[in-house]
Amino acid sequence: MSRRVHVPHIRPGNNPLDATQAHHLRDVLRLTVDSTVELFDDAGSTASAVIIKIDAASVVVRVDQIDHHQSDQTMTIAVAVPKGERADWMVEKLSELGIWRFVPLTTDRGVVRPGGINKLDRWKRLAIESAKQSRRSGVMKIEPLVSTKEAIAATESSWYCSTGTDATPIAGALLAHPPKPGLWIFVGPEGGWSDNELTQFQQANATPVGLTQTILRVETAAIAVAAILACGKGNAECKMQNAE
Repeated sequence: MSRRVHVPHIRPGNNPLDATQAHHLRDVLRLTVDSTVELFDDAGSTASAVIIKIDAASVVVRVDQIDHHQSDQTMTIAVAVPKGERADWMVEKLSELGIWRFVPLTTDRGVVRPGGINKLDRWKRLAIESAKQSRRSGVMKIEPLVSTKEAIAATESSWYCSTGTDATPIAGALLAHPPKPGLWIFVGPEGGWSDNELTQFQQANATPVGLTQTILRVETAAIAVAAILACGKGNAECKMQNAE
């Protein structure tokens, strides 16, 4: 199996690698000229590539043919950010499970408000490394921090995790209303959504969905949602293949 290497956008011909990827191939894997690797990019395209230059200054690979395809995972998970390393772990697992986009939220009852470009850059690096390891299509997008109100305004179709009696079990929601491209799923803080946020969801005609009978940590709920969606997608693909 070829080693996977990330580039933001694959192009035909020569593709210079960034310093991180070059270091990994040259100093960790100790590959040489004429070694073959698999490139993958943010959009989901892949290509077989041959190393044509490798030295202390740079690594360059040549691509003859690109397999163009867009990632079919177009669902977004917007999450109240958990504390510390729990957030990093969550981002890594959401990427492994094929989520297309991650949006960190500030919520009325949330206590974590990560700021600065360093945290976003770290999450982007984690998403790339996770995509490399899991061999998923494309790289999960990491968006800047926004408020729940701003995120709701950006959606056309959305579900939000709820412990209310009006919530539809998420398995039932998947059967009754199969997710459409562009679906957003909101996961709130452990203290729950505020009355103001619940009103905003209702005004946007968002669907309340339930997960379990217990109160989950933020990262547990987000990963549970992603896993359910991934399993649902896998079952749908199996049905299509059996029908063929």
